[in-house]
Amino acid sequence: MAKNFTEEDVQLLKEKLRESCANGWKTKGYKLTNIAFLTKEVGISTGSFYRLYETKEELFLEVLLMIQVQLKEQWNSIMQINPGIEGFKTAMKWLFGEYVKYPKLYDFSNPDYVLFLNKLPQAEIESFRENDKDFLNNVIEHSSLKLKISKEQAYGIFSTLLFTATMEKDFDYNKKEIFGFLLDNSIYQIFEINKEVNN
Repeated sequence: MAKNFTEEDVQLLKEKLRESCANGWKTKGYKLTNIAFLTKEVGISTGSFYRLYETKEELFLEVLLMIQVQLKEQWNSIMQINPGIEGFKTAMKWLFGEYVKYPKLYDFSNPDYVLFLNKLPQAEIESFRENDKDFLNNVIEHSSLKLKISKEQAYGIFSTLLFTATMEKDFDYNKKEIFGFLLDNSIYQIFEINKEVNN
């Protein structure tokens, strides 16, 4: 593919760039995770970066897909250990914790994230939003739980609950406790209780 790079080199460098990009995005945000930062982290030149990726956004999109796969795998792992409503609540609380820990990566409304979205073609933005929606729909479908309400309503409720992770930190209460309270008090309105699954 790239001159002076073997196919193995390309795969290894892309893997390192994805890892550096994910770590940088989590801690520094999109804007500060620039090409200069990434090339320094991986030990390549700017020219080499552009032989691997046409744009910075191409790399970031790969990282988003990689993170979605990782989230799904972790979610499924939690649900396998503890299926049913209690497992679903545990998985939601874990996901909320990820959102709280890495707001630069998951707060889609922050200016830094909006800057990233504005660099993408409309089709890519729509695809990304669909992938986000598909993630939650997928975990609901594979939870062995039966909805009392429509998928759209359930998606809206869970998305709203997760959005509270992005709220400012200077509140007088613990966000995780409030999230847990809201989740515990809404989940039985969303899912039917299946004693076989939850026992």
